Amino acid sequence: MRPSAKKYNTQYKKRIVERDSYLPRRSPKGIIQCTGCGAFYARRHWTLIPPSGFSSPVHAHPIYCPACTKMREHYPGGELRLLGVERDRAEIARILRREEERAREKNPLERIMRLHAANGDWWVETTTEKLAQRLGRSLRKARGGTLQYKWGHYNKFVRVVWKQKMD
Repeated sequence: MRPSAKKYNTQYKKRIVERDSYLPRRSPKGIIQCTGCGAFYARRHWTLIPPSGFSSPVHAHPIYCPACTKMREHYPGGELRLLGVERDRAEIARILRREEERAREKNPLERIMRLHAANGDWWVETTTEKLAQRLGRSLRKARGGTLQYKWGHYNKFVRVVWKQKMD
């Protein structure tokens, strides 16, 4: 006699992957250069290095990459909150900017949108959720402290909270 198999509801495991609405649905023909940052779009890929065969851009109207569009419309993909940043602000800003440069070499659409301070804390808004996570991890690696991740609806927005350890 075979034991009855339990039936589990697996509907909760379905991941609905929403694509970024700022990315083009169809790949435009030719090579495009962003008017805002100068990034190039060729073969369905954004890069900072001009592709071979590129001459000066000829656009009838300004064309912006998804990151520049997000910055113009103030639509962040991630937020990093830095708690307890009273000292060494210059060093922390340097760490954040250097990590942004590294991320931008790989993907020019990953950028810091805004960095502002209020009540002794800092808020860093990023164009992608991956960059917010990456900045938090680099701060934890360099300065210690604790990290918390708070995911939004369908994992398209993340709030990362970094708390500096007190000496």
